[in-house]
Amino acid sequence: MSILLCTPISWPCLEEASGFSTSASPCRTEDAEIVGVRCLHGIFRRHTLKWVHNSEPNVNYELPVRRDEPVSDLNLGVPAFTLGKIYRRKTELHEPFGGSGQSGISPSAHFLVVFLFTGDSGEQYGYKDHFDEDGTFFFTGEGQRGDMVFKRGNLAIRDHSSQGKALHLFRTVGKGKGQKYLGEFVYQDHEWVDAIDADKRTRKAIVFRLVPVARLERDELGETSEKPIGLTLEEARRRAVAAAKTDASKDGKQGHRMLYERSRAVRDYVLQRAAGVCELCEQPAPFLRKGGGPYLEPHHTTRVSDGGPDHPQFVAALCPTCHREVHYGEYAQARNTGLIEKLQKIEQGGNR
Repeated sequence: MSILLCTPISWPCLEEASGFSTSASPCRTEDAEIVGVRCLHGIFRRHTLKWVHNSEPNVNYELPVRRDEPVSDLNLGVPAFTLGKIYRRKTELHEPFGGSGQSGISPSAHFLVVFLFTGDSGEQYGYKDHFDEDGTFFFTGEGQRGDMVFKRGNLAIRDHSSQGKALHLFRTVGKGKGQKYLGEFVYQDHEWVDAIDADKRTRKAIVFRLVPVARLERDELGETSEKPIGLTLEEARRRAVAAAKTDASKDGKQGHRMLYERSRAVRDYVLQRAAGVCELCEQPAPFLRKGGGPYLEPHHTTRVSDGGPDHPQFVAALCPTCHREVHYGEYAQARNTGLIEKLQKIEQGGNR
């Protein structure tokens, strides 16, 4: 029997104890009793770690497990949405992927995503979201009364890069008519503005500048510079982590340039960490760049698009073939999940 697991955890102990083979699968957790795993032939009961076969519901197989293996409900699948498509918020967004069905900023506790919802109804609370001519989206933070503060949803937007979470933006079409998908974005910076709250009083509101990830993806893949000169690997890593955690509230005219520099810091470290070897297939880069360095591409493991600053734990340096495979291959989700696990070990252990 083959058991297909969808989990951020490696389970070699199950293979050793039971003889079952385990592998990643692009499935998602639906059952409240699942330990974070949905399997092809059955389920593991939460915390008991008993195997229940679909065709034999009354038969339990007790599987001994090393207790040093962490148990997590986090699903490492990367949700993908179609630009311009209208989704039902409850059944097509929150039920499959988590998050609050009420808030305009809805982080998921089960997937590495933050859902953002915009619409005309927010204007009564001082929310006037809009795009500028360059495609940057100005999104007002949450909080109906008094000055806005960085907690809950506002904090989730500001820190999404350091948390490895993707921002997915939707516009409300109309009451009961669904949510139109506007794309994946990354936090550039924010500003404080005077706005009217629900009590018609002036207060300080947060306005986030969000940049389409697709724009940054083009910048990163087209970049031809070599690794930072004079930086050790550890220095480059500190620079990359700092870039992912930046609390940007600078002049908007310099914001995009700052975002590009933050993104480049992460990219430079990841390429330096890889040392010319693909971090998935572990083969040397297939060719050299014009500048002489090995050609590898940055891959953001928790995002649909590969652009913008991100914590280096969630960015890999891949050869073009592996990069295409983790996006479009038959076993893309499984390969990407395995890559996330590998990067976690690299970043925590400091070696390959």
